[in-house]
Amino acid sequence: MIEPSAAVTSRTLAINSSLVYGFWMKPARPLPANSAWKVEKCYAQQARRKLRRAAALYAGAMSTLLASWRFGLRYGLLCLLSVTGCRKSPAEIVVFHATSLTAVLGDAAEKFQRDNPRIRVRLEPSGSQVAARKVVELGMRADIVAVADAGIIGKMMIPRHAGWNVVFATNEIVLAHKDHSKFTDEITTQNWPSVLGRPGVRLGRADPDTAPMGYHTLLAWQLAEKSGTYGDAGVNLAARLSGLCPKEHVTHDEAELLTLLEARAIDYAFLFRSTAEDHHLKITALPPEQNLSQPELAEQYASASVEVRMKQGDGKTRIMGGPITYGLTIPADAPHAAEARRFVATLLGESGRRLLGRRGFRPAKPAWCSPCTMFPEELSSLVVQRP
Repeated sequence: MIEPSAAVTSRTLAINSSLVYGFWMKPARPLPANSAWKVEKCYAQQARRKLRRAAALYAGAMSTLLASWRFGLRYGLLCLLSVTGCRKSPAEIVVFHATSLTAVLGDAAEKFQRDNPRIRVRLEPSGSQVAARKVVELGMRADIVAVADAGIIGKMMIPRHAGWNVVFATNEIVLAHKDHSKFTDEITTQNWPSVLGRPGVRLGRADPDTAPMGYHTLLAWQLAEKSGTYGDAGVNLAARLSGLCPKEHVTHDEAELLTLLEARAIDYAFLFRSTAEDHHLKITALPPEQNLSQPELAEQYASASVEVRMKQGDGKTRIMGGPITYGLTIPADAPHAAEARRFVATLLGESGRRLLGRRGFRPAKPAWCSPCTMFPEELSSLVVQRP
Protein backbone atom coordinates (compact mmCIF):
# COMPACT_ATOMS: atom_id res chain seq x y z
CA MET A 1 0.00 0.00 0.00
CA ILE A 2 1.23 3.48 -0.83
CA GLU A 3 1.62 5.71 2.28
CA PRO A 4 -0.27 9.08 2.30
CA SER A 5 1.83 12.19 1.69
CA ALA A 6 3.39 14.11 4.57
CA ALA A 7 1.21 17.13 3.88
CA VAL A 8 -2.00 15.12 4.10
CA THR A 9 -0.83 13.34 7.24
CA SER A 10 0.17 16.52 9.08
CA ARG A 11 -3.07 18.25 8.18
CA THR A 12 -5.10 15.31 9.39
CA LEU A 13 -3.19 15.24 12.67
CA ALA A 14 -3.75 18.95 13.12
CA ILE A 15 -7.47 18.56 12.59
CA ASN A 16 -7.67 15.65 14.99
CA SER A 17 -5.74 17.67 17.59
CA SER A 18 -8.17 20.53 17.27
CA LEU A 19 -11.07 18.17 17.79
CA VAL A 20 -9.48 16.79 20.94
CA TYR A 21 -8.33 20.00 22.62
CA GLY A 22 -11.15 22.30 21.41
CA PHE A 23 -9.13 25.47 20.72
CA TRP A 24 -11.96 26.78 18.55
CA MET A 25 -13.93 27.51 21.73
CA LYS A 26 -11.77 30.57 22.47
CA PRO A 27 -13.43 33.83 21.40
CA ALA A 28 -11.88 35.66 18.48
CA ARG A 29 -12.45 39.10 20.16
CA PRO A 30 -13.50 40.35 23.63
CA LEU A 31 -17.19 40.90 24.38
CA PRO A 32 -18.84 43.35 26.77
CA ALA A 33 -18.80 42.00 30.30
CA ASN A 34 -22.32 43.36 31.10
CA SER A 35 -24.03 41.34 28.36
CA ALA A 36 -24.11 37.80 29.72
CA TRP A 37 -26.77 36.56 27.35
CA LYS A 38 -24.91 38.13 24.42
CA VAL A 39 -21.76 36.37 25.58
CA GLU A 40 -23.48 33.02 25.64
CA LYS A 41 -25.03 33.62 22.23
CA CYS A 42 -21.72 34.78 20.81
CA TYR A 43 -19.90 31.75 22.21
CA ALA A 44 -22.49 29.47 20.66
CA GLN A 45 -22.30 31.15 17.26
CA GLN A 46 -18.52 31.09 17.26
CA ALA A 47 -18.51 27.47 18.33
CA ARG A 48 -20.83 26.52 15.49
CA ARG A 49 -18.68 28.40 12.96
CA LYS A 50 -15.49 26.78 14.27
CA LEU A 51 -17.14 23.39 14.23
CA ARG A 52 -18.36 23.79 10.64
CA ARG A 53 -14.96 25.02 9.52
CA ALA A 54 -13.18 22.12 11.28
CA ALA A 55 -15.65 19.63 9.82
CA ALA A 56 -15.04 21.02 6.33
CA LEU A 57 -11.27 20.77 6.77
CA TYR A 58 -11.55 17.22 8.12
CA ALA A 59 -13.79 16.16 5.22
CA GLY A 60 -11.33 17.62 2.71
CA ALA A 61 -8.41 15.90 4.32
CA MET A 62 -10.17 12.53 4.41
CA SER A 63 -11.15 12.91 0.75
CA THR A 64 -7.51 13.61 -0.17
CA LEU A 65 -6.33 10.68 1.93
CA LEU A 66 -8.87 8.32 0.38
CA ALA A 67 -7.90 9.42 -3.13
CA SER A 68 -4.22 8.82 -2.32
CA TRP A 69 -5.03 5.37 -0.91
CA ARG A 70 -7.00 4.41 -4.01
CA PHE A 71 -4.21 5.60 -6.28
CA GLY A 72 -1.68 3.67 -4.23
CA LEU A 73 -3.75 0.51 -4.36
CA ARG A 74 -4.15 0.72 -8.14
CA TYR A 75 -0.45 1.47 -8.62
CA GLY A 76 0.55 -1.42 -6.34
CA LEU A 77 -1.67 -3.85 -8.24
CA LEU A 78 -0.18 -2.73 -11.55
CA CYS A 79 3.35 -3.28 -10.20
CA LEU A 80 2.39 -6.73 -8.92
CA LEU A 81 0.89 -7.71 -12.24
CA SER A 82 3.96 -6.47 -14.09
CA VAL A 83 6.17 -8.74 -11.97
CA THR A 84 4.03 -11.86 -11.72
CA GLY A 85 1.88 -11.71 -14.81
CA CYS A 86 3.94 -10.14 -17.54
CA ARG A 87 7.26 -11.81 -16.72
CA LYS A 88 7.46 -15.49 -17.68
CA SER A 89 8.77 -18.02 -15.18
CA PRO A 90 12.08 -19.66 -16.18
CA ALA A 91 11.65 -22.87 -18.16
CA GLU A 92 12.91 -26.00 -16.39
CA ILE A 93 14.45 -28.87 -18.34
CA VAL A 94 13.97 -32.20 -16.51
CA VAL A 95 16.58 -34.87 -17.26
CA PHE A 96 16.11 -38.53 -16.25
CA HIS A 97 19.58 -40.04 -16.47
CA ALA A 98 21.93 -42.84 -15.49
CA THR A 99 23.72 -42.33 -12.19
CA SER A 100 27.12 -42.55 -13.88
CA LEU A 101 26.25 -39.39 -15.85
CA THR A 102 25.56 -37.25 -12.78
CA ALA A 103 28.91 -35.44 -12.66
CA VAL A 104 29.28 -34.68 -16.35
CA LEU A 105 25.65 -33.62 -16.77
CA GLY A 106 26.12 -31.36 -13.76
CA ASP A 107 29.08 -29.76 -15.52
CA ALA A 108 27.10 -29.35 -18.74
CA ALA A 109 24.09 -27.93 -16.88
CA GLU A 110 26.25 -25.36 -15.12
CA LYS A 111 27.71 -24.15 -18.42
CA PHE A 112 24.32 -24.20 -20.14
CA GLN A 113 22.66 -22.14 -17.42
CA ARG A 114 25.44 -19.55 -17.57
CA ASP A 115 24.76 -19.16 -21.28
CA ASN A 116 20.97 -19.40 -20.87
CA PRO A 117 20.05 -17.75 -17.55
CA ARG A 118 16.30 -18.02 -18.27
CA ILE A 119 16.45 -21.84 -18.44
CA ARG A 120 17.02 -24.16 -15.49
CA VAL A 121 18.16 -27.79 -15.62
CA ARG A 122 16.94 -30.34 -13.06
CA LEU A 123 18.82 -33.64 -12.98
CA GLU A 124 17.15 -36.83 -11.69
CA PRO A 125 19.69 -39.70 -11.48
CA SER A 126 18.78 -43.39 -11.19
CA GLY A 127 19.56 -46.69 -12.82
CA SER A 128 19.08 -46.45 -16.58
CA GLN A 129 16.17 -48.88 -16.70
CA VAL A 130 14.49 -46.95 -13.92
CA ALA A 131 14.93 -43.70 -15.85
CA ALA A 132 13.16 -45.20 -18.87
CA ARG A 133 10.48 -46.87 -16.73
CA LYS A 134 9.51 -43.54 -15.20
CA VAL A 135 8.46 -42.41 -18.67
CA VAL A 136 7.15 -45.69 -20.07
CA GLU A 137 5.40 -47.22 -17.04
CA LEU A 138 4.69 -44.34 -14.67
CA GLY A 139 3.82 -41.73 -17.28
CA MET A 140 6.21 -39.18 -15.80
CA ARG A 141 7.23 -36.38 -18.16
CA ALA A 142 10.86 -35.63 -18.89
CA ASP A 143 12.56 -33.43 -21.44
CA ILE A 144 15.61 -35.67 -21.88
CA VAL A 145 16.35 -39.32 -21.08
CA ALA A 146 20.06 -40.28 -21.02
CA VAL A 147 21.15 -43.85 -20.24
CA ALA A 148 24.29 -45.96 -19.85
CA ASP A 149 23.18 -48.38 -22.57
CA ALA A 150 21.71 -46.89 -25.73
CA GLY A 151 19.91 -50.18 -26.29
CA ILE A 152 17.54 -49.37 -23.43
CA ILE A 153 16.03 -46.49 -25.40
CA GLY A 154 15.58 -48.76 -28.41
CA LYS A 155 14.03 -51.59 -26.42
CA MET A 156 11.85 -49.56 -24.03
CA MET A 157 11.00 -46.17 -25.57
CA ILE A 158 11.03 -46.44 -29.37
CA PRO A 159 8.69 -46.02 -31.20
CA ARG A 160 5.87 -45.21 -28.79
CA HIS A 161 7.67 -42.76 -26.50
CA ALA A 162 10.53 -41.51 -28.70
CA GLY A 163 11.55 -41.48 -32.35
CA TRP A 164 15.34 -41.28 -32.24
CA ASN A 165 18.33 -42.40 -30.21
CA VAL A 166 21.76 -40.70 -30.18
CA VAL A 167 24.95 -42.47 -29.03
CA PHE A 168 27.25 -39.81 -27.58
CA ALA A 169 29.88 -41.59 -25.42
CA THR A 170 31.46 -44.91 -24.47
CA ASN A 171 32.97 -46.30 -21.28
CA GLU A 172 34.62 -49.42 -19.89
CA ILE A 173 34.31 -51.78 -16.92
CA VAL A 174 37.06 -51.69 -14.28
CA LEU A 175 37.64 -53.29 -10.90
CA ALA A 176 37.67 -50.50 -8.29
CA HIS A 177 39.06 -50.63 -4.76
CA LYS A 178 40.50 -48.43 -2.00
CA ASP A 179 43.30 -48.44 0.55
CA HIS A 180 41.15 -50.40 3.02
CA SER A 181 40.50 -53.22 0.54
CA LYS A 182 42.10 -56.54 1.38
CA PHE A 183 45.12 -57.36 -0.80
CA THR A 184 44.76 -53.96 -2.49
CA ASP A 185 48.51 -53.81 -3.13
CA GLU A 186 48.68 -57.31 -4.59
CA ILE A 187 45.83 -57.35 -7.10
CA THR A 188 46.71 -56.95 -10.80
CA THR A 189 45.15 -57.33 -14.24
CA GLN A 190 46.59 -60.86 -14.35
CA ASN A 191 45.56 -62.21 -10.92
CA TRP A 192 42.30 -60.43 -10.01
CA PRO A 193 40.10 -63.57 -10.26
CA SER A 194 42.23 -65.45 -7.73
CA VAL A 195 42.48 -62.45 -5.36
CA LEU A 196 38.71 -61.96 -5.31
CA GLY A 197 38.32 -65.63 -4.41
CA ARG A 198 40.49 -65.40 -1.29
CA PRO A 199 38.78 -65.83 2.12
CA GLY A 200 37.41 -62.64 3.66
CA VAL A 201 37.30 -60.60 0.45
CA ARG A 202 33.96 -58.77 0.08
CA LEU A 203 32.67 -58.11 -3.44
CA GLY A 204 29.75 -55.95 -4.61
CA ARG A 205 27.90 -55.47 -7.89
CA ALA A 206 24.87 -53.64 -9.31
CA ASP A 207 21.51 -55.28 -10.05
CA PRO A 208 21.22 -56.08 -13.79
CA ASP A 209 17.45 -55.50 -13.69
CA THR A 210 17.82 -51.85 -12.71
CA ALA A 211 21.17 -50.62 -14.08
CA PRO A 212 23.32 -51.51 -17.12
CA MET A 213 26.32 -51.53 -14.78
CA GLY A 214 24.81 -54.74 -13.38
CA TYR A 215 24.57 -56.70 -16.61
CA HIS A 216 27.78 -55.21 -18.02
CA THR A 217 29.52 -56.67 -14.96
CA LEU A 218 28.04 -60.13 -15.59
CA LEU A 219 29.04 -59.95 -19.25
CA ALA A 220 32.62 -59.01 -18.31
CA TRP A 221 32.78 -61.98 -15.93
CA GLN A 222 31.65 -64.34 -18.70
CA LEU A 223 34.20 -62.92 -21.13
CA ALA A 224 36.95 -63.33 -18.53
CA GLU A 225 35.93 -66.94 -18.03
CA LYS A 226 35.84 -67.59 -21.78
CA SER A 227 39.29 -66.04 -22.25
CA GLY A 228 41.01 -69.01 -20.59
CA THR A 229 43.86 -66.78 -19.37
CA TYR A 230 43.45 -67.24 -15.61
CA GLY A 231 44.13 -70.98 -15.21
CA ASP A 232 42.22 -72.70 -12.45
CA ALA A 233 41.02 -69.33 -11.09
CA GLY A 234 39.09 -68.78 -14.32
CA VAL A 235 37.15 -72.03 -14.21
CA ASN A 236 33.43 -71.39 -13.64
CA LEU A 237 34.46 -67.81 -12.83
CA ALA A 238 31.14 -66.04 -13.51
CA ALA A 239 29.15 -68.33 -11.21
CA ARG A 240 31.77 -68.17 -8.45
CA LEU A 241 31.89 -64.36 -8.51
CA SER A 242 28.09 -64.19 -8.36
CA GLY A 243 28.20 -66.42 -5.29
CA LEU A 244 30.65 -64.01 -3.62
CA CYS A 245 28.07 -61.18 -3.75
CA PRO A 246 25.47 -61.56 -0.99
CA LYS A 247 22.10 -59.89 -1.42
CA GLU A 248 23.07 -56.90 0.70
CA HIS A 249 25.99 -56.22 -1.65
CA VAL A 250 23.81 -56.12 -4.80
CA THR A 251 22.66 -52.52 -5.29
CA HIS A 252 20.08 -50.77 -7.47
CA ASP A 253 22.58 -48.47 -9.15
CA GLU A 254 26.21 -47.47 -9.29
CA ALA A 255 25.83 -44.71 -6.69
CA GLU A 256 24.73 -47.18 -4.01
CA LEU A 257 27.56 -49.53 -4.92
CA LEU A 258 30.05 -46.70 -4.66
CA THR A 259 28.64 -45.82 -1.24
CA LEU A 260 29.26 -49.37 -0.01
CA LEU A 261 32.85 -49.22 -1.20
CA GLU A 262 33.57 -45.81 0.32
CA ALA A 263 31.89 -46.88 3.59
CA ARG A 264 34.23 -49.91 3.75
CA ALA A 265 31.29 -52.31 3.64
CA ILE A 266 32.92 -54.05 0.66
CA ASP A 267 36.49 -54.35 -0.63
CA TYR A 268 35.95 -54.42 -4.40
CA ALA A 269 33.33 -53.34 -6.91
CA PHE A 270 33.04 -53.43 -10.68
CA LEU A 271 32.33 -49.88 -11.86
CA PHE A 272 32.56 -47.71 -14.95
CA ARG A 273 36.00 -46.17 -15.40
CA SER A 274 34.48 -42.67 -15.44
CA THR A 275 33.02 -43.18 -11.96
CA ALA A 276 36.19 -44.72 -10.52
CA GLU A 277 38.35 -41.89 -11.86
CA ASP A 278 35.92 -39.21 -10.75
CA HIS A 279 36.06 -40.52 -7.16
CA HIS A 280 39.82 -41.12 -7.20
CA LEU A 281 39.55 -44.85 -6.58
CA LYS A 282 42.26 -47.41 -7.19
CA ILE A 283 41.70 -49.11 -10.53
CA THR A 284 42.60 -52.57 -11.73
CA ALA A 285 42.03 -52.56 -15.48
CA LEU A 286 40.57 -55.49 -17.37
CA PRO A 287 41.90 -56.50 -20.79
CA PRO A 288 40.11 -54.90 -23.78
CA GLU A 289 38.68 -58.33 -24.65
CA GLN A 290 36.75 -58.22 -21.36
CA ASN A 291 36.06 -54.56 -20.52
CA LEU A 292 33.45 -53.87 -23.27
CA SER A 293 35.21 -50.72 -24.46
CA GLN A 294 36.24 -51.49 -28.04
CA PRO A 295 33.76 -51.30 -30.96
CA GLU A 296 36.07 -53.43 -33.11
CA LEU A 297 35.65 -56.29 -30.60
CA ALA A 298 31.84 -56.23 -30.79
CA GLU A 299 31.65 -59.72 -32.32
CA GLN A 300 33.78 -61.18 -29.53
CA TYR A 301 31.71 -59.40 -26.85
CA ALA A 302 28.55 -60.88 -28.37
CA SER A 303 29.68 -64.37 -27.30
CA ALA A 304 28.43 -63.49 -23.80
CA SER A 305 24.81 -62.86 -22.87
CA VAL A 306 22.57 -62.41 -19.83
CA GLU A 307 18.83 -62.31 -19.20
CA VAL A 308 17.46 -59.06 -17.80
CA ARG A 309 13.97 -57.85 -16.89
CA MET A 310 13.60 -54.53 -18.72
CA LYS A 311 10.00 -53.73 -17.74
CA GLN A 312 8.05 -54.58 -14.62
CA GLY A 313 5.67 -57.44 -15.27
CA ASP A 314 7.43 -58.53 -18.46
CA GLY A 315 9.52 -61.61 -18.88
CA LYS A 316 13.28 -61.67 -19.17
CA THR A 317 15.01 -60.12 -22.18
CA ARG A 318 18.29 -61.56 -23.42
CA ILE A 319 21.05 -58.96 -23.60
CA MET A 320 23.97 -59.77 -25.86
CA GLY A 321 27.44 -58.50 -25.04
CA GLY A 322 28.58 -55.40 -26.91
CA PRO A 323 30.56 -52.19 -26.53
CA ILE A 324 29.22 -49.87 -23.82
CA THR A 325 27.35 -46.99 -25.47
CA TYR A 326 25.64 -44.06 -23.79
CA GLY A 327 22.44 -42.90 -25.47
CA LEU A 328 19.96 -40.06 -25.13
CA THR A 329 16.66 -38.96 -26.57
CA ILE A 330 13.99 -36.30 -26.16
CA PRO A 331 10.64 -38.02 -25.41
CA ALA A 332 7.76 -37.36 -27.78
CA ASP A 333 5.76 -35.56 -25.08
CA ALA A 334 8.63 -33.51 -23.64
CA PRO A 335 7.16 -30.33 -22.05
CA HIS A 336 10.16 -28.17 -23.05
CA ALA A 337 11.40 -29.81 -26.22
CA ALA A 338 12.88 -26.63 -27.73
CA GLU A 339 14.94 -25.89 -24.61
CA ALA A 340 15.93 -29.57 -24.38
CA ARG A 341 17.31 -29.46 -27.93
CA ARG A 342 19.51 -26.53 -26.95
CA PHE A 343 20.88 -28.46 -23.97
CA VAL A 344 21.52 -31.55 -26.12
CA ALA A 345 23.39 -29.32 -28.58
CA THR A 346 25.65 -28.21 -25.71
CA LEU A 347 26.36 -31.81 -24.72
CA LEU A 348 27.04 -32.99 -28.29
CA GLY A 349 29.16 -29.99 -29.23
CA GLU A 350 32.86 -29.41 -28.72
CA SER A 351 32.47 -28.09 -25.17
CA GLY A 352 30.36 -31.11 -24.23
CA ARG A 353 32.95 -33.52 -25.62
CA ARG A 354 35.63 -31.82 -23.54
CA LEU A 355 33.50 -32.20 -20.42
CA LEU A 356 32.96 -35.90 -21.16
CA GLY A 357 36.68 -36.47 -21.64
CA ARG A 358 37.54 -34.74 -18.36
CA ARG A 359 35.13 -37.04 -16.51
CA GLY A 360 36.66 -40.26 -17.87
CA PHE A 361 34.26 -40.95 -20.76
CA ARG A 362 35.23 -41.48 -24.37
CA PRO A 363 33.07 -39.07 -26.37
CA ALA A 364 31.76 -40.44 -29.64
CA LYS A 365 33.41 -38.58 -32.55
CA PRO A 366 31.04 -37.90 -34.08
CA ALA A 367 27.90 -38.81 -32.18
CA TRP A 368 25.54 -40.99 -34.21
CA CYS A 369 21.84 -41.76 -34.18
CA SER A 370 19.90 -44.91 -34.98
CA PRO A 371 17.00 -44.73 -35.57
CA CYS A 372 16.63 -41.09 -36.54
CA THR A 373 12.87 -40.72 -37.00
CA MET A 374 11.84 -37.06 -36.69
CA PHE A 375 15.37 -36.12 -35.65
CA PRO A 376 15.62 -32.36 -34.86
CA GLU A 377 16.98 -30.36 -37.77
CA GLU A 378 19.00 -28.06 -35.50
CA LEU A 379 21.00 -31.07 -34.20
CA SER A 380 21.67 -32.69 -37.57
CA SER A 381 25.09 -31.05 -37.95
CA LEU A 382 26.28 -32.65 -34.68
CA VAL A 383 25.51 -36.31 -35.51
CA VAL A 384 25.70 -38.80 -38.33
CA GLN A 385 22.90 -41.16 -39.17
CA ARG A 386 23.35 -44.92 -39.16
CA PRO A 387 20.97 -47.60 -40.38
